Amino acid sequence: MELRAKKFTSDAILPEYKTAGAAGADLCANETVTAKAGEATLVKLGIGFDIPDNHMMVLSLRSSTPRKKGLFIPNGIGIIDSDYKGEFMLLVSPLGSEDIIIEKGERIAQTILVPCKHFHSAETEISSIIEVEDLEVSERGEGGFGSTGK
Repeated sequence: MELRAKKFTSDAILPEYKTAGAAGADLCANETVTAKAGEATLVKLGIGFDIPDNHMMVLSLRSSTPRKKGLFIPNGIGIIDSDYKGEFMLLVSPLGSEDIIIEKGERIAQTILVPCKHFHSAETEISSIIEVEDLEVSERGEGGFGSTGK
């Protein structure tokens, strides 16, 4: 199975699985951002996906990011529903009292495709990630953080 990905800017970096056993595909920051101490900062990742029906994507930090960068995700992990068609963004905050710069192109996060509890298909296997010009249209579209209700 191919996983369809859209670049939201021409210089966005397509995610990739770094090893055959990697559970997640690495995602890169698509902008240089300063995460200010005591604040939650959105980092644009420049990529969106056509997530298969009955699946979701989990967005998390790479396991080395808290140690190397001193960042954490204030809401734990990101859950991206199959009907979200916008750009993936990562919410981060510094662990300490100093601001942290995240450089454009830096591998900072990973995404994992996961079957949902109410799935109907037995298996989904991704053989590759391909670039597309546009993602499929959905009712939700590009509505992001908190867009499905209060």
